[in-house]
Amino acid sequence: MLKESTQPVSPGSAEQAQAFASLPEQAPLTVLPPESDPSGFTERAPVLVSLLPDDALAQALARGDALAVHGALSARLAREPSGPLRGTLQEILGNRSLFTVAESPPHIAGFLGTGIQWVGLPAPEAQQTQFIATRAIRLLGVPLWPLGEHLLQRGRDGQLQVLGRVAVGSSSLATRRVSYLALGALMLASAGAALAPFAVREVHITNGFSRPIEVSLDGEHLTVEPGQIFQHQTYGLGEPYLVTARWPGAARPFETLEVESNQRTIYNVLGAASLSWNRQPEPSTQASLPDRVYSLPSDAGLALKGGWETRVRDELNWGHPSTAAALAKAVFLADPSQIEAGREAARILVQDQAREALWFARELPQAFPEDLAVGQLAQDVLIALDERSVAFKLYEPLAKADPDSVGKALLAARAAPPEQVRDAYARVLERFPEAPEAMRALARIHLADGYPSEALKLLEAALAKAPESLEDLELRVRVLIAADEVRAASVAVKKFHNEPRHASWELAVLAGRLARIAGPGRTQYVARDLIPPAFANSPEHLVAFALLTGDSSVSDKELNGVADPVAREALTLTRAVIKDFESAVKRAPQTEDTVLRRLDPETATLLALELSRRGEKEAASRVFGTSLTLLAARAPLLAYVSSGAVRPEFFLLPPGLQAAAYLIHARAFEQNRLVDQSYARWADGLGGMARQAFGIKDPEPTMWRDPKYEFREHPPRHHAPLIIWHIRGSGLPPPEGPPPTPAPERTGARIPRPWPATWR
Repeated sequence: MLKESTQPVSPGSAEQAQAFASLPEQAPLTVLPPESDPSGFTERAPVLVSLLPDDALAQALARGDALAVHGALSARLAREPSGPLRGTLQEILGNRSLFTVAESPPHIAGFLGTGIQWVGLPAPEAQQTQFIATRAIRLLGVPLWPLGEHLLQRGRDGQLQVLGRVAVGSSSLATRRVSYLALGALMLASAGAALAPFAVREVHITNGFSRPIEVSLDGEHLTVEPGQIFQHQTYGLGEPYLVTARWPGAARPFETLEVESNQRTIYNVLGAASLSWNRQPEPSTQASLPDRVYSLPSDAGLALKGGWETRVRDELNWGHPSTAAALAKAVFLADPSQIEAGREAARILVQDQAREALWFARELPQAFPEDLAVGQLAQDVLIALDERSVAFKLYEPLAKADPDSVGKALLAARAAPPEQVRDAYARVLERFPEAPEAMRALARIHLADGYPSEALKLLEAALAKAPESLEDLELRVRVLIAADEVRAASVAVKKFHNEPRHASWELAVLAGRLARIAGPGRTQYVARDLIPPAFANSPEHLVAFALLTGDSSVSDKELNGVADPVAREALTLTRAVIKDFESAVKRAPQTEDTVLRRLDPETATLLALELSRRGEKEAASRVFGTSLTLLAARAPLLAYVSSGAVRPEFFLLPPGLQAAAYLIHARAFEQNRLVDQSYARWADGLGGMARQAFGIKDPEPTMWRDPKYEFREHPPRHHAPLIIWHIRGSGLPPPEGPPPTPAPERTGARIPRPWPATWR
């Protein structure tokens, strides 16, 4: 910003010119002394010195008057012939910000598109740096007369800051517009009364996200709440509106576009909301609106059906997987906390567009290098594409480049070759011995390998240093169950739920499954009381809660109470998996993809593995494609089911998926059923869908040595599973011939696993 000088200067321009002329050629000046250039023009633009001697320019420089300097240079340009000096003059005059004069912020006010306002603003992302805009008189949104040009910049608080007034030459573009705008003013004045009613525009802004959005509409800033249709009236005569959307407080918008100035315009932010409209004379006639911006008929009503999840589901139902993937990806990139949107985009891309899925996974580490959840998503995509080595090559350099980041170190360990994962996590904890996330990561490995006592020590140390997430709580609950500390697990769930911010559907399901395992005598809460209020009166969620927590007595009447037909059919199939597995498997190939996508991952795993075992590859592939988790786990699951082969990455799979593989393998190899049943019980202590489907309950433990107690004596453990298997399992008669292989027994500190013991 240039400030007018308050120092007295001598107007002796003839003496200055003589002094410039007498300068020696071997030492040309690039900056004038302060008394000849008090405002420092030649310091900011040294090329000005090459234009001297020039009487008018020297006087303007000596006065420190930016407008006078601009006028002298403009006059010089008008008479300067073609040549190097003319190019120099054009270059200097092109630097408009050089001729800025400090002054008080000018008056800006407007009402209904009329008043003194800014015109010619650049795109929002270009407003973070200095730019020049015109202050003009507007009438009903149309600029009529320019009042001056100013240097502006948008500050961190989102407000425009006026840095000063910019000199305007007689030949500038803004000056040449005056006659055109004046003519427009005369024409508009004659027709203003007739046009005014038609200049009113109605803009509906819809927010399909779960958080507020700040929308800038033609210079006006509006806040749209989640799930809201914000109706706003503005004025215009056909010019498009410049619209931007950003999160509150964010410096940059996540969407910028132009919206046509129609009589009723809808702007669906990022296309995330699922919208429908209907004509008032025929309310039953509805149509979905799939685009971001469109014009709504004057006699139509607008309704919001749901957020981005509903919109993605609609696109898939309409047979537009590419559009659905693009929308889910855009939602995720705009708001990385919407990890489910990223997983849905990845799932669709892995199935239908493998090349795009690979690029998506590659760009995530660069866009979100510090986000652990995003990193895990990228790795799951690469694993599903059988590109685990690519994941390691992406994340190992990131960890080495930032040796102080425990998050990047954990991501690199997670992407390591499966046979090296144990050592990789152990090294992370050695480097960061006080990091709770490193403790929990290694505890998960210890539990997978069958050492709950060692895992519990790490989890207790981590809890003393940092609070748990829901995922961390589930890990601790599984460890406590494996360590025969079921009451302590129940206490942990109750304590976690006591904080209102922790209430969620996933916590309620975890608590319900634990209550079923613990029994009334060791449960510290009523499971249904943990269902959040938003779901407590929903027939769909109440039926799902009953099925997912082991209550197969859901009646047809309860299922018929579910309004959504897709959800109702998915829940009916889930009940069939628990009550009549054979009928569920026969039903799955005829089930539509929209229904299969609503199954929980454990139920889908059972169906996919059994269909694969029976050779129905196409149907199995459809079920595997219902979630990214299943796509990433497909290879090791199928390897175990087909031959009992334990691939190195098998121990990293979620416990419920491992249990499904054990029990489907047991259906194919009857002689090994007791072994697989035992592995299923020990892998999934929470009794997930696989154990419910085949009635694999926890028997009374047999005699074994415990580090805390001397001995415990109970009936042999394999009798109960054997009886239950033939009643609720395959339905086959007891096999003839040699007896089944006996179930492995727990000895010492390790719970048996189908892979060699580690850490010893």
